[in-house]
Amino acid sequence: MDITAYEWHIIANPTLLNGKRAETAKAIFTELGNRNIRHTLHAADGGEWSGQTAERLCREGQRHLMMVGGDGSINNVINGIYQSGVDTETVNLAIIPLGTGNDFCRTLGYPEAKAFPNFLQNGEFRPTDVGLVETVVNGEVTAQRRFINIAGFAFDAAVINETVQGKPKLFPDAVYLLKLVKVLFSYKATRVNVTTAAGSYSEDIFTIACGNAQYNGNGMRQLPMADPHDGMLDLVTIRNLSRLKVVANVKNLFSGKHITMPEVTVTRTPFVELTSEQPLLGEVEGEMLTTGNYRIRMEEKRINILQE
Repeated sequence: MDITAYEWHIIANPTLLNGKRAETAKAIFTELGNRNIRHTLHAADGGEWSGQTAERLCREGQRHLMMVGGDGSINNVINGIYQSGVDTETVNLAIIPLGTGNDFCRTLGYPEAKAFPNFLQNGEFRPTDVGLVETVVNGEVTAQRRFINIAGFAFDAAVINETVQGKPKLFPDAVYLLKLVKVLFSYKATRVNVTTAAGSYSEDIFTIACGNAQYNGNGMRQLPMADPHDGMLDLVTIRNLSRLKVVANVKNLFSGKHITMPEVTVTRTPFVELTSEQPLLGEVEGEMLTTGNYRIRMEEKRINILQE
């Protein structure tokens, strides 16, 4: 693709543009101009507004988008693109990874943000899978949310639920790990019925990761086998563990070696259904889902996303 042949529309949270990452963002925008890459900046105040901006731009006929931020911002933009009703396979999306967490970009081989202009000109826009989670209550779908990275349930979602209450003043970039330790001392495993194409099982589940890419939690490699182009969901369920064993194996979550533990079940499947008699928390890319039971699958249509 000749990047200079198109007008690119950049969706950015103005809070980020005025924060500690502002200097990097402004340097990137200047360099895009130096390379004759035409672009228009859209300030999208607040998380959901980034999705609404993406939806509006798509409905206006724009198909070449960039977004500035991390995994939560990506999630909102992806949902906005699908909500616009356009053919998502005509949309090209590049990510300027300036969020607190940039886990999806790790799988796609993104460099640090300041190298984005080179990456944009040398990378490739490839059709990339997008997942869909439906919340089911009393047999009826009550909510749905797309995701591009990983959907987490049980303990993983409990940590995110704590995280969205606010970032600590000290070590804000380590917020996930800090909240993980806090939640660990109060969390109890949940009985979950898991159904996939390979069959069903019912266990006291500590945590569940289901998704499209490999990393979450700011560098944890929860789904080390995931491929965002294979049209399949990768599922890792971890049965009940002692707190001591969780702490002892945190390092294995970063390396991906946790999948060798006897308490872990690994599945590749086109769909997943999760049901529980107890409330089961769920999240995607740090965005909390409506609580209920869940159905998860891939969308039929993909989005073209910049990657190496």
